Amino acid sequence: MNGRQLLWLFFGFSGRVDRQAFALAGMLLYLARLYPVYRMILAGNDEAALDYWGGIFITLFAVLLVSHIALAAKRLHDFDRPGWPAIFFLIGDILAFLFLCIPRGTNGPNRYGPRTNAPAGTS
Repeated sequence: MNGRQLLWLFFGFSGRVDRQAFALAGMLLYLARLYPVYRMILAGNDEAALDYWGGIFITLFAVLLVSHIALAAKRLHDFDRPGWPAIFFLIGDILAFLFLCIPRGTNGPNRYGPRTNAPAGTS
């Protein structure tokens, strides 16, 4: 996978993504979000380190939440549904992720793309 595909996967809102790609990309995002938490635990009482890793966590959380919403929109497209309900990631982050990992997508092309794991308009 090249850099352009990775940008589409994590930040594109068009096209479709299948269960496996969605689950693996989502788990990677959760692991990235947990790393600063791990570093804050290791920091103990070091205020400077806690402030630094706390800032990293807040920044990562915001960026990765947008990425989760983009992934969820593409996953909804794979069910032949509009992507706007992906906004519910703001409310039920982990529950929405687990819900979208379970059902199969539409077999074959649908109105959001000819195939999964590709931006809309590509074949």
